Amino acid sequence: MPWRAEIGQEPNPYYVLVSEFMLQQTTVQTVIPYFERFIQKFPTLESLANASLDDVYALWQGLGYYSRAKNLHKACQQICEFGYFPKDIEKLKTLAGVGPYTSASISAIAFDNPTMPVDGNVMRVLSRLFTLPEPKGPKLHDLVQNCVSMFAAKKDNTHSAQALMELGALVCKPKNPLCNECPLSVECQAFKTNTIDLYPKLLAKAIKPKRIATAYVIINPLDQLLIEKRPDKGLFSNMFIFPTTCFEFDPISLPDLVIQKQYEKPIKHVFSHFDLQLTVIMASTKKITDGIWVSPHELSKYGMPTLMHKVVKVWEDFYKESTKNFH
Repeated sequence: MPWRAEIGQEPNPYYVLVSEFMLQQTTVQTVIPYFERFIQKFPTLESLANASLDDVYALWQGLGYYSRAKNLHKACQQICEFGYFPKDIEKLKTLAGVGPYTSASISAIAFDNPTMPVDGNVMRVLSRLFTLPEPKGPKLHDLVQNCVSMFAAKKDNTHSAQALMELGALVCKPKNPLCNECPLSVECQAFKTNTIDLYPKLLAKAIKPKRIATAYVIINPLDQLLIEKRPDKGLFSNMFIFPTTCFEFDPISLPDLVIQKQYEKPIKHVFSHFDLQLTVIMASTKKITDGIWVSPHELSKYGMPTLMHKVVKVWEDFYKESTKNFH
């Protein structure tokens, strides 16, 4: 993995920081190309700290959970203000977006401190190893945190911490674990009792609410599209979106708006706390009202969330169809 130091090399704390933020809620395979592009654009912590948030968002597009990008940017600025990269867990926790897991991970991997980060993979390994009775949640996390110190190494804990997390990711997988390849199988209580599939125990999933909204792709006489920048706080903070009803847009605010087409199939998008069904409407206006009007080929310069990229795809299909019919 591109952020990992080879044996005998000193880890790069900046690489570890970036990778830890990217790996939150995202798989390694997805993160690798994003990490490589990110480091190419921002090769040092200082270069990221001095970049505009819009540039950071533009490069983060597609990874989702955009608050991570905002916090990473802020954390780099904080480190520059400190004048040094903190090694202590408590000091690391003062960085934006850095909690108990990320601070322990950075401390262990970047600075070889004898701490053990506890992520979902580690919880799964220890839950099975000791057949822990607690279901997935804060209580299981605390229980595992108390147990995991036995794996911490006084020397070369950098690789011990990563090894335990990778054991969960690659061997002790949620489904079809490779128990015969696991070095802990001889001690694993769940393996011995043939109850691997029962651990970690799961709580019943809460039913997420469903929301309905409409996004408007509005074009003016100069063939420019209207976009808006979200506020500093809230969903999609500081990102660019098309005018959308669930984000304070009211089509009545544009009285000369002409509806050209409503996309028949709504876009379905899953958020962490709700599911969204988004209808896309193509519209035009003869007036260039206040707002951010951009040429379609410039949209890639603006940091947009994945949901809005789905809207762009719908508009591109509509535009191609309209051009074909015109000719």
